[in-house]
Amino acid sequence: MDQLEEALTVVDSIREALEAEVERARQERALIRTMNVDGLVARANLRASFNDHVRGLQQHLARALAAAGAALGLNEVTVATLGAALPGPAAHLDEGLAAIRSLAAALAELDDLNRILGQRALSYVRAYLGVLNPTPAAYNRRGSSTGIWHSRTVSRVA
Repeated sequence: MDQLEEALTVVDSIREALEAEVERARQERALIRTMNVDGLVARANLRASFNDHVRGLQQHLARALAAAGAALGLNEVTVATLGAALPGPAAHLDEGLAAIRSLAAALAELDDLNRILGQRALSYVRAYLGVLNPTPAAYNRRGSSTGIWHSRTVSRVA
């Protein structure tokens, strides 16, 4: 069945894209540690293009599976219903989808770790800037800070 073979090809493409993205996410830690802003911006652009690419592949997969289900006369297209009609290709599809789920979970875990590392780096930068430009601990009688960074309103009485 051509449509199911096309779906298997798309599943392999999604798996390969996810494998590459997981590897890039692992390398992102070095960019965060060195605070390589240009590298992080380039990495964010790569992630956006990855998301667009995979979105297109998912839509292609949905069309291919719908066409395969229609060709087999299935009302509902699932791995189980495809397996009843074509056990071999459906088993390959199930294995491919399992690999995709595993890679997506690994990518989510790496993203969480990178987010934590980014937040830690941000706290270091804020602490450093706080040392360079300390805020006064004194407050006026109304409880507001007496720091020079507050804007002052000047009114002129005529």
